Amino acid sequence: MAKSPTALSLETGMLAFARSVQITEGLFFATSEDHPGVLTPVEILEKGVRGQSSEDKAKNPGLSNPQSVEYAVIPQGHDGVRLSFSIRFMPLSLRPHACNNTDVGAAYERLATAYRTAGGFRTLALLYIWNITNARFAWRNRFQSDAMAVRVKTGDGTILVFNSFLLKLDTPATRDDLVAAMVEGDQEGIDKLIDGVAHGLSNEDQEAFVVKVEWNAAMEPGQEIFPSQEYVREEKADKQLSRVFAKLPTFHGGRELMQASMHSQKIGAGLRHIDIWHGSEEHEAPISVNPYGGVQETSAVLRDPKSKRSFYDLRAKAETLITGVEAANSPEEISGDAHFVMANLIRGGVFGASGKKAEVNG
Repeated sequence: MAKSPTALSLETGMLAFARSVQITEGLFFATSEDHPGVLTPVEILEKGVRGQSSEDKAKNPGLSNPQSVEYAVIPQGHDGVRLSFSIRFMPLSLRPHACNNTDVGAAYERLATAYRTAGGFRTLALLYIWNITNARFAWRNRFQSDAMAVRVKTGDGTILVFNSFLLKLDTPATRDDLVAAMVEGDQEGIDKLIDGVAHGLSNEDQEAFVVKVEWNAAMEPGQEIFPSQEYVREEKADKQLSRVFAKLPTFHGGRELMQASMHSQKIGAGLRHIDIWHGSEEHEAPISVNPYGGVQETSAVLRDPKSKRSFYDLRAKAETLITGVEAANSPEEISGDAHFVMANLIRGGVFGASGKKAEVNG
């Protein structure tokens, strides 16, 4: 009697995908229009402030609340700021980094292969480029200026510059939108950028596609900027500081100083605002890709288990998911669920199934 074929499954006890979008720590520099070649590291400094107790059930409501905080400002003699970092797009979603079930591993490879064949990686590439060019990664700093531009340089020397204000934060940009927002470069360069990111995410030769990104904005001397804020564990907390910023040591002007920085994780969270398929009517804007659709700013969870639209709920329907992508002839024919699942694999992480599921599918 012939053995029945094994049902498709994407669930197993040990499963992990390596991160496909690797980002360096971002560094802040002060710039000057009069001296365009001069970059001055923005220094993290400390100051004492006298606030007022205003939190709910404060111990001393309305009274002075002296505290020391770290801060960063544009130094005198400068009229702008630059945030610079690099991104490596790598094809690490094509197969698991770790998997204890060969059939499950093969199912993920089948899904990724079909997704590449149908052009799905190009859809994700355009979404990532949208969040690079609209400067979402600058977060709060993006609203500190009325004039800004994002400069993108690829490994082959192609340089593209975009006016970020011409790109929306709540509506994904099309290729034509990118062309309209471009202030330096040409359409061929945009096509090369989209193709490069898609190739970096999906090629079988393990070739990374690297882009260097600079966000340049006009700001006044003394204007405050906002690096990443450190989360400091209780045992390591400096009791003298109530706010600690991210910083990296550097040398400038013959002395060592601590340069303001943006965590790679925070930049990555901005670039991952590509979940346009969550389906929430209350939150129509894109959110950062994560298995449960959590929104840190509001504590909303748009893909909780009750919705049946979490990463884990969707991958449980392996047969529907994989065959649906295999039947697609273009990115437009790929379901939003499949785009979301692949975006999570690109994000990377540990996706092992719970004990009972692992036993059933193991």
